[in-house]
Amino acid sequence: MLMRVCGVAGGWSREGVPADADRLRAGLAAIAHRGPDDVGEFVWHDPSSRVRVDLGLVRLAILDLSPAGHQPMSLPGGRFTISYNGEITNYIELREELAGQGETFVSDGDTEVLLKAWARWGISTLDRLEGMFAISILDTHLRTLTLARDPYGIKPLFYQDSGDHVRFNSELKGLLASGVTPKLDWQTAVDYLQWGSYDHTERTFLDGVRQLRPAHYLVIDTVTGHVGEPVRYWWPSVEATYTGSYPDATDAVRSLFLDSVNRNLRSDVPLGIALSGGIDSSAIVGAARYLHPELPINTFSFIAPGFARSEHEWIARVVSATDAISHTVQAAPGDLERDIDDLILTQGEPFGSTSIYAQYRVFQLARQQGVTVTLDGQGGDEIFAGYSGYPAQRMHTLIETGHFARASSFARHWATWPDRNRNAMIIETAGRFAPSSLRGRIIRKRQSPLLDATALRDRGISTLFPIIDVDEVRGRRLPSHLRTTLSRYGLPALLRHADRNSMRFSIESRVPFLDRALSEFVLSLPEDWLVGPDGTSKRILRDAVSGLVPEAIINRRDKVGFETPEQDWLERLGALPNDPDHPVPFLRPGLTDTLTGGLTEDAIRWNPRSHWRLINLRRWMTLNHVDAGGK
Repeated sequence: MLMRVCGVAGGWSREGVPADADRLRAGLAAIAHRGPDDVGEFVWHDPSSRVRVDLGLVRLAILDLSPAGHQPMSLPGGRFTISYNGEITNYIELREELAGQGETFVSDGDTEVLLKAWARWGISTLDRLEGMFAISILDTHLRTLTLARDPYGIKPLFYQDSGDHVRFNSELKGLLASGVTPKLDWQTAVDYLQWGSYDHTERTFLDGVRQLRPAHYLVIDTVTGHVGEPVRYWWPSVEATYTGSYPDATDAVRSLFLDSVNRNLRSDVPLGIALSGGIDSSAIVGAARYLHPELPINTFSFIAPGFARSEHEWIARVVSATDAISHTVQAAPGDLERDIDDLILTQGEPFGSTSIYAQYRVFQLARQQGVTVTLDGQGGDEIFAGYSGYPAQRMHTLIETGHFARASSFARHWATWPDRNRNAMIIETAGRFAPSSLRGRIIRKRQSPLLDATALRDRGISTLFPIIDVDEVRGRRLPSHLRTTLSRYGLPALLRHADRNSMRFSIESRVPFLDRALSEFVLSLPEDWLVGPDGTSKRILRDAVSGLVPEAIINRRDKVGFETPEQDWLERLGALPNDPDHPVPFLRPGLTDTLTGGLTEDAIRWNPRSHWRLINLRRWMTLNHVDAGGK
């Protein structure tokens, strides 16, 4: 079986645009870490319209580096050519279906299967795929170049439309290398500094550069260069269609989860599991041991000795119960100071906290141990209503359906769990009943002392919370919100962190929870099966993995994950130099003279993570030579 993770690059341009081939190669070179084993280029010239299409790929071979898997790949006759990043986990089933319809194959990999599926089914192929992917497919008969991204956005895809040319790449650094001008998107930067929000829209931190949203495709007309509007091809139903019993639903969740883990364990190269000590990653370790009793299981974890919220105890319980081989990494404040520039360049855009560094070190450790494939627990919280159980959404459903006594009881019991604030939950619940036009003002905090209100007002930049209208179903507010977290808020940022950190060390990171059949089933269940009447988050998941995970972890009432002693680390970063050549006009005057003292201390009191966001944004701008523009 051939599987790979890669990086894609390419574009459309009119004949005569200077150095297109050089731009493609520069874009590929910038993402070589995504695929150090092979590189491929393809150019199609259309003499009738005097345009060209460039496709390229860097390739990390997981099992095979034979010429049969080389990309870009074309079908005989030359109509279809593909450049594709990721893996199709159900390609064996698709191959059998295609073979039954008369198709023959010359390779053992998923790329040929995907290409022939596209030739037969066209855009509807996307509805048949399981796995993670960013796809570019040229159709020389229809004169189209189609870009598509997997349902959850596990694999990234960025693009820029400049009128006379269109460029796309797996990473922003690839677009920058291919000639995209690095200019700051003010609204994205302000959303980040004020609220910590990012990766919640198609906008990026670079003005004019877009990311294709999860579960979307777009079509470029190769005759005119017109870039069509992105089209969503998957949006799961949240109607309460399940009519069976809770025990039967629990069994179904267990079966779907085990099936997904089993597919994601397919590999003939060293494989590991990122283990944080929480229920999601612990469930993957337990499932792997249940499915393959003799399989060597290597786990990779970050621990912080002496830190009150260290997960070391819980990690040790899982390792002992599954007879796994544990590998752990620690980090001192000086380590972050040493690695911060590489971490920021790796992520490509600013990010939320130093916990991303813990993940970076875990993937680094896995690579040092010779592992090239890992399984990760991302998505479990968003599918099964983890974290604190999304109480405002659950309350919204109970209140609007007239279950006032149940709402009162839920609020009372929910608040007994650790790290939960009943008053804050009630305020958020009340805000959900306000019109969307007012909601951003209701939840508005005091404006960040980092920001110059005059400069922002002059440019029409909003400091309100970035409310995104979503397709919510009355009486199903919780699953509606979970569906949104899978593609808009929450998960996209987490997947970006994991993709960049894993690819920095040429590792394929797989996410078994992000399975369409599993998420579609869970979103059809009654809400109180997801969050119990007593406030239990992930209620049905906890029951479904009973016997796979130590009971002490199933019964955990706290939520930690890759948490770090952030404040201690940030004290070491206060001396990072500022770059006077990259000023930020919307920051308050005098603020950036130093990263410690003065207004920055006010910002820390206003929001402890403001310090990190300021450091991260300014350092990212300096390293990437980003121009913030004038007032």
